[in-house]
Amino acid sequence: MKIAWRVNVPQVGFSYDFVMRGILALSALHMAHYKPEKREFYISQAMLQHQTGLRVATEVLASVTQENCTGVYAFSALTIFFTLASPRKPGDLLLVGENGMADWLFLVKGTSFIVNNYEEFLREGLLGPMFISGARAAALRTQYLDEKSSQDDPLIELSGLVAQNSTDEANKHVYLGAIETLRKSYAFYNRPGPAGYETGDVFIWIFEVTEEFLQLLRGHTQESLTIFAYFCVVLKRLDSHWWMQGWSTHLISKIWNLLDEEHRLWIRWPLEEIGWIPMQ
Repeated sequence: MKIAWRVNVPQVGFSYDFVMRGILALSALHMAHYKPEKREFYISQAMLQHQTGLRVATEVLASVTQENCTGVYAFSALTIFFTLASPRKPGDLLLVGENGMADWLFLVKGTSFIVNNYEEFLREGLLGPMFISGARAAALRTQYLDEKSSQDDPLIELSGLVAQNSTDEANKHVYLGAIETLRKSYAFYNRPGPAGYETGDVFIWIFEVTEEFLQLLRGHTQESLTIFAYFCVVLKRLDSHWWMQGWSTHLISKIWNLLDEEHRLWIRWPLEEIGWIPMQ
């Protein structure tokens, strides 16, 4: 996968200007991370490049073809890293903003349409190695989920709490569905060695979680925030990447401040796994 990002994705950028702008935007944020004395300059350049590329990519997404699907998919993947590497706002909950689903997530979720309709062409193109690796991970994920016992599943207790204690009967199925989808991100949890996390193993939940759940998260419902706290645990596994550093603690602290005393008890396990201690 590292070779595909280092070699194949730049080759896609030579064919699609908006992909190259996405690469330059992420590169500028990387420079900002390691050269704090010029941080503001690099961030401004990153924002300029990404916004320019995003305008074109959004237009192309409205009329995807066999010829341009590789470019749109590459840009959407770059957008995930760009969003995570960008400066955080104090109240940033990553997936949702003041007006609903975060703007970047519209583009990322739109790629599910591309994969469903053009996977054969994507596999045959420059990004083929990513899809082959993804297929292997999916098979391994299914195997691990089948092998996982209830004692090893930290989401069992959460499902029980939501099922038994949630007073939001109208949306209980949305919450339980989000937990079930989150199991895919947990498939590799506590698996040592080469079966450790790839980015896609974590972010599969973001791709598949429903818009109904995201609307509930935007409304800061107690159940949705609690489920999101469990997602922060797997985010922590990516903390060694420069673009991911600090996100899990940033989000868990925001979630803690939005929860009431009862639901704070529901996230004791995520707090322990992340290693974040609330300020008294």
